[in-house]
Amino acid sequence: MLVRNRMSRPALTVRQDADFQKALALMQERKLRRLPVVDERNRLVGIVVERDLLLAAMRYLQSRVEVGDIMTRDVLTVRPDTDLVEVARTMQERKIGGLPVLEDGQIVGIITESDIFRRFVELRG
Repeated sequence: MLVRNRMSRPALTVRQDADFQKALALMQERKLRRLPVVDERNRLVGIVVERDLLLAAMRYLQSRVEVGDIMTRDVLTVRPDTDLVEVARTMQERKIGGLPVLEDGQIVGIITESDIFRRFVELRG
């Protein structure tokens, strides 16, 4: 089974210059725990997780802080043709809940632990 068959698409993204409070509101509205962060040319530059935004909300209160100031920059990514078991193993070893999926340098989806769990449940019937 390949990532392309299980990934969530399209991946909802946020710009690095977006206000962190708006990003947090979007995540809570859509029930997401992570958002890939893109630049003005729509290239992946980072990822932000809900926990980081919640901590920022407590720390910065009403200050204007951009997502780019909070995001993780060194992002592990996968390709759509990557084996799902390999991705699951990497996510478990690295304690990562989700990975952006890139094809030809563009973000085409995101694979999360929930996507993998759903496949496991389907296999178990």
